[in-house]
Amino acid sequence: MLKQSLLASGLAALCVAAMGSLSLAAETTSERLLNAGSEAENGNWLMVHRTYDSHRFSPLSEINKDTIKDLGLASVTILDNASRGGRYASARNEGTPLVEDGFMYLQSGWSVVYKLDVRDGKTAKVVWKYDPEVDRQWVSDATCCGAENRGIGLWNDDVVALTMDGRVMSINKDTGELNWEKQRADKARAESFTGAPLIIGDTAVYGPAGGEYGIRGWLEAIDLKTGDVAWRTYTVPGPGEPGNDTWQGNAWETGGASIWQTGSYDPDTGMTYWGTGNPAPQIDAEYRPGDNLYASSLLALDAKDGALKWHFQFTPNDPYDYDEIGDNQLLDVSVDGKPSKMVVRAARNGFMYGFNRLDGAMTYAKQYVEDLTWTTGIDPKTGKPLEYDPKAQLQKYVAGTVGSREGNPGIYCPTLGGGKNWQPAAYSPNTKLLYVTSAEGCSAYVPEAAPNPTTTGGEYDVVKAQREWNGRLPAPEGTKLPDVFNGGSVKAIDPLTGETKAKVLVPRRLNGMLATGGDLVWSSGTDGNLYAYDANTLETVWTFNVGTALGGPPMSYSVDGKQYIAVLAGAAASAADKKVAPQSEFFVPADALYIFSLK
Repeated sequence: MLKQSLLASGLAALCVAAMGSLSLAAETTSERLLNAGSEAENGNWLMVHRTYDSHRFSPLSEINKDTIKDLGLASVTILDNASRGGRYASARNEGTPLVEDGFMYLQSGWSVVYKLDVRDGKTAKVVWKYDPEVDRQWVSDATCCGAENRGIGLWNDDVVALTMDGRVMSINKDTGELNWEKQRADKARAESFTGAPLIIGDTAVYGPAGGEYGIRGWLEAIDLKTGDVAWRTYTVPGPGEPGNDTWQGNAWETGGASIWQTGSYDPDTGMTYWGTGNPAPQIDAEYRPGDNLYASSLLALDAKDGALKWHFQFTPNDPYDYDEIGDNQLLDVSVDGKPSKMVVRAARNGFMYGFNRLDGAMTYAKQYVEDLTWTTGIDPKTGKPLEYDPKAQLQKYVAGTVGSREGNPGIYCPTLGGGKNWQPAAYSPNTKLLYVTSAEGCSAYVPEAAPNPTTTGGEYDVVKAQREWNGRLPAPEGTKLPDVFNGGSVKAIDPLTGETKAKVLVPRRLNGMLATGGDLVWSSGTDGNLYAYDANTLETVWTFNVGTALGGPPMSYSVDGKQYIAVLAGAAASAADKKVAPQSEFFVPADALYIFSLK
């Protein structure tokens, strides 16, 4: 493993200077994480969504609608070459940097961890860099969607990081030295880590991606003092467990229900809330008759032992690839004059949902995407799609939206990618609105009979095949999609009712949201733009193009009372990007950090 640090310099003078500038960081205690939204932590961003309720709200207000005209680029730090690994031309830096008392911690798509000194506001100086040297060819062979990372965690004196090839690492926050690492994901089954860990007490909670390769999903807590596993809960129940009867035969062994975005945590109840991915194979539902619990679901678990408290499945027998891995916002609100503890989410299937987070009772489900054709609505009593047939092993939903192995395409809206996907939402207590970026449009695919993998006695090795085990073929040439808007959107939604209060249509779904105390909402795009919107109207008030594709959602922090906005670049423009933003065809991917402040 490669660790580079100012402390490792052979020059004594440089060592002394480095130690002076480094200054030992304060401990990121459990108490600080519990109070990450307090006034004392206003300038910090201590976990991936800033607070356990996943609001992604910074109260900083120096940058606001009056002052934003003076916002400019403060610094650029090139972290590394945007290097290739197998079929991936570059990594995708989709994470949110963390900032604690003037020091920034982040992880790149190739799982490299950095600490930077951002105290002077002029440069982001790399203090140390730890490279776990992941097997890039394996990442290329055994992951569906890119060399991706969505963040890290802080615990006491350590950085907690996950790697694409399935390791959990504990790294000393001050020196960059590895404390320990554990191989927790099964590489032979194409399990990988892309989401950020959630630090709860002395544990880190996380789970593996790999639904496109037929993993059996799980959530796990690791004891950060010892590196031992505290608990593991499978997101696909085995024989004898509740829900196993929603799978036929041994399909549960490769059932998917992966994890690739970070959950929320309610310290009052001790419950943690996580979304799960699609059932596997992705489109070939005929391989896996039944509702396929707990895929495409929201799970509420006891953070102490992983016991499942309640669940809600959004799209039973999901034939559309509507993963529900996205973030969940926890709200303590008043409904009809009575206090209510809610958990809300904009689901990939196109509906905004509200639940009582104590027992999982659904309070509403309301369409938020522009076009939705796979169902005519959600039953307010059962929470099931109106076309759901409890006696059927294969759900057909609205006619024509589910394809067949005989070559008939399923044509449906929203797209296979959603609706909302991994790109996180943000909630502002000032406006009491939830801000969501989603894809708009429709998809068409044909189910393909998936081969029997080695896991269940077959001969198909998901890693050696170097292709996804998804049971999906493109629709026949000439298949017509509905004539609807095809692009992206940003929407301001009332989380108490699901009603959309404001919206703006954009060429492509953006990289996730940030809300700040200056009544601004921020996002970034693979078109190279950092965007700021009016939090009430979603009118665009400011943009800045960095000249390369941005990959992660923005965040905000302060040092000595001065506010900054930071965002990671690190993504290659896709074919769809190049259609809507022709200049992106000539973008050079860069592993880079951009920081903005008032001039």
